[in-house]
Amino acid sequence: MSRKIYCALVLTVLSLTAFSQGSSSLQGVVTDGQTGETLPFVNVIVYQNGNQVAGVNTDFDGKYVVKPIQPGTYEVLFSFVGYAQKKLTGVKVSSNKITFLDQKLDPGIQLEEAVVVEYQVPLIDKDGGASGGTVTREDIDKMPGRSATSIATTVAGVSTAGTNGGISIRGARE
Repeated sequence: MSRKIYCALVLTVLSLTAFSQGSSSLQGVVTDGQTGETLPFVNVIVYQNGNQVAGVNTDFDGKYVVKPIQPGTYEVLFSFVGYAQKKLTGVKVSSNKITFLDQKLDPGIQLEEAVVVEYQVPLIDKDGGASGGTVTREDIDKMPGRSATSIATTVAGVSTAGTNGGISIRGARE
């Protein structure tokens, strides 16, 4: 009889400690820093010691809830398209308590100076044209024949000789 009471007491204590550890949460509202409007679908990512612990998105009203979360010190990253990212460090979450963390994001991403570089045509013809060639629009306009076969025969290694109207590329027949 005492053994059953002892087991029931141990199970009760273990279940209470299990429930008490998982009841902490982190929640808040994310708004636009200039207009004060709530921002839906903002990414809220929680890190501890450089490892991602949890991640949620805000709802239509800009609200988010991260739970259950173990007590400890965290870093929280807020990111949203068109807004500057914000990372908060040292966010303390206490046991059995709700930690409120409302955040304002600044619109626009700061663009740095753009460097303009002139495009250069890559050197595709590294073997000196031994394996083929390029036919331009002007070259095609000057040709007597305009079919694909007659244009292909202008490139080295392509021939129609002895193929009965077909095409031979480097000795390979149709």
